Amino acid sequence: MTITKRPASSGQAQCADDFISRAPDAAHEQTAEPTRRRKAVISLGVDGALLKRLDAHAAKLGLSRAAAINLAMSRFLDSE
Repeated sequence: MTITKRPASSGQAQCADDFISRAPDAAHEQTAEPTRRRKAVISLGVDGALLKRLDAHAAKLGLSRAAAINLAMSRFLDSE
C-alpha cells in the first residue's frame, strides 16, 4: 500500500467560511457561556446495602451515583 498525498484544496475551505459568514445568526455577537458553579466535594460513610440499592435505582433511571444523590437531596429539601 502506498501513501498518497492529500489533494490540494481548491478553495473549499474559503467557500465554506463564506457560506457560514452569510448565515442569519453569523452577524450576532457570541455571548460568553455562563460560568459553571463549582460543586462542593463531600465525603460521607454509607451503608453498603443502601449504596447498592442507590446504584441499582440510579442505573434504572440512567443516572450516575452523584446525580442520584443530588436528586434525592433536592427532593428531600423540597418536600418540607
